[in-house]
Amino acid sequence: MKKLLFSLPFCLFVFISSAQTQRLVLVEEFTNASCGPCALSNPAFNALMTANATKVVAIRNHTSFPGYDPFYSHNMVQNQARTIYYQITGTPTGRMEGGGVFLGDINQTSINAAYAIAPFFDIKLTYYLSADNDSIYAKASVKALSTISGALKAHIVVVEKMVTFTTAPGSNGETSFPMVMKKMLPSETGTLLPATMNAGDSVVINVGWLLANVYNINQLAMVGFVQDNNTKNIKQAAYAPTPQTNNPPVPPVISLNNISNALCTNNGAININVSGGTLPYTYLWSNGATTQDISGLNIGSYTVTVTGGNASAATTYTVQQQTLSKPVITSFNNKTGCQLVMNWALVNGADNYKIRYKPVDSANWSLAVTTGNVSAYLIENLIPGAKYQFAIASFCDNGATSGYIAKTDSTNKCEMITNGSVAINSSASATLSWTESCISIGYKVIYRPQGTTTWTVKSTAIPNQALVNLLPNTIYEYRIRNRCAAAPNVSAWSPVASFMTPAQRIENDAVKPTATDLFVYPNPNAADFNIAGSFNEHANSALLEIYNGIGQVIYSQRVLLDNGTYDFQVSLPAAVSDGLYFATIFSGTEKQQSPLFIQR
Repeated sequence: MKKLLFSLPFCLFVFISSAQTQRLVLVEEFTNASCGPCALSNPAFNALMTANATKVVAIRNHTSFPGYDPFYSHNMVQNQARTIYYQITGTPTGRMEGGGVFLGDINQTSINAAYAIAPFFDIKLTYYLSADNDSIYAKASVKALSTISGALKAHIVVVEKMVTFTTAPGSNGETSFPMVMKKMLPSETGTLLPATMNAGDSVVINVGWLLANVYNINQLAMVGFVQDNNTKNIKQAAYAPTPQTNNPPVPPVISLNNISNALCTNNGAININVSGGTLPYTYLWSNGATTQDISGLNIGSYTVTVTGGNASAATTYTVQQQTLSKPVITSFNNKTGCQLVMNWALVNGADNYKIRYKPVDSANWSLAVTTGNVSAYLIENLIPGAKYQFAIASFCDNGATSGYIAKTDSTNKCEMITNGSVAINSSASATLSWTESCISIGYKVIYRPQGTTTWTVKSTAIPNQALVNLLPNTIYEYRIRNRCAAAPNVSAWSPVASFMTPAQRIENDAVKPTATDLFVYPNPNAADFNIAGSFNEHANSALLEIYNGIGQVIYSQRVLLDNGTYDFQVSLPAAVSDGLYFATIFSGTEKQQSPLFIQR
């Protein structure tokens, strides 16, 4: 048996002919060898078709219902496709020129009316059998008689004019079956014609079929028709009841050399070999290419027509989606208690990636997240100290995927607070603040005067805590703990940190000036200067305050004394303007003061 083409595309010609074309009406019956009503209706219907043999050509499509039918089983795909195309739900049912509902709608009156309509196309249909009678070849020349537009399809159908059994094959008793549909060429979808054809435009279609399930080769015939796929209206039909007897030209033989499947993008290729027929060959692919081999292909089917002399051959090849590789997860880094970064190696050809994750003891994955064509992704809102499965798959834009691959890793345990800071409010209060943890249901704060053993305990739901009723001029130490869930999912205590409360100022008459004032140098200055002086040798801290001309404090600073003496640098904020200010320093019940001149 020789390899045979299954689909042949068309070539377009333009010529003018004045020959008169007569309408040929197409009737399609949907029947079944086990359908009782079909057996009752078919004798009269067949007689009507025979009486109108010059006006009508009829095709019988066999359905899967109501019972067994050998013709349906021989070509289930195309019989079913045609049944679905017309939304057939019962048998017997007829369609004339693509319309109608019931078989009874097809009668002498309706046939005469359809036959009287001027045709839109002239279809010349011929066919021949191969020398060894194992293949059939057909050629249809479809010429527009006037300008016509639509979703036009040309169909070529192999029929067996009469199949006769000695014993009924189904359950309805019928033994004779006329015009049985055997094969639609090149497929049940037909050949797409140009969206608009002007008068004289012509399309030539060559198709072939390696015979199968044929009862009598001498009963084979060909039916051709043009149908508007939007309206289902048949524009014209043609019938070739007998094959050509002259020797047809020998077509070239096409064989496949290699197909390279596409990997996401347009990188497929088809390489063919051609032999036989008449040299030289010309090539026409369905994507418009005219070379023997084609490349840069997306997934899909591609038909090549090879012409040598007056004979053509064609075949169709399919470029499939090449399997994508699965990504390799390389590492997890930047981990905290509630997030981490997953890293992977990029896959050749992949357009994007999707990530999902779940706790290892859970059956439910998160919703997949599309990351784009990147090699790392931050995964957030995780549970501290939990073990997860993290999965990733590579994808093409067309939806093809490698499938997921997973790897296990864990988040950090509940995180320790390491960034606490203290704002002194007064000698008796301060506010402790820190950066909020990514996963936390609360915090615990402990503090105490340095050198004591009893901690004061505070709990808070927010990352700050007011500390009140503090002792003045006292060093306090504190620690913070993060709570991520019920114990034991709590962090370690932060390292011990400390702050000092200011000495309590005694206002009004209780504060007495010392015998000496503080010393400012240089003075005037550009807002950067030193302050020096001394109190009694037992004083260990002091508070510097700088006032503007209306008595407002614009700057304050707590300083430690060395046996009552001080000498330290001050840098005022840039917002402080030039002018006269007063620097005052307090220690216990004493104060010292000096004018301060800012001049930039």
